[in-house]
Amino acid sequence: MKSVVTTVVTAADAAGRFPSQNDLEAVQGNIQRAAARLEAAEKLAAGLDNVTREAGDACFNKYAYLKQPGEAGDSQVKIDKCYRDLGH
Repeated sequence: MKSVVTTVVTAADAAGRFPSQNDLEAVQGNIQRAAARLEAAEKLAAGLDNVTREAGDACFNKYAYLKQPGEAGDSQVKIDKCYRDLGH
């Protein structure tokens, strides 16, 4: 993933110019919001297991046939793998 600084400098360079005032303000705004983005990421990461479990439960409830023989959730091992994959 590219940083906002890299993106701004690359775009300006491709256009054959120096970064504009608006470009620099965009970088500054991005840096100022970094703490809020980090906090949101930490909250999402802390609740990942719950979100994964809820998503898996919702899928298995909505598509009950998935637990039939030969389907993705016909054994506990396969169910656990589905939850693992949802977490990724």
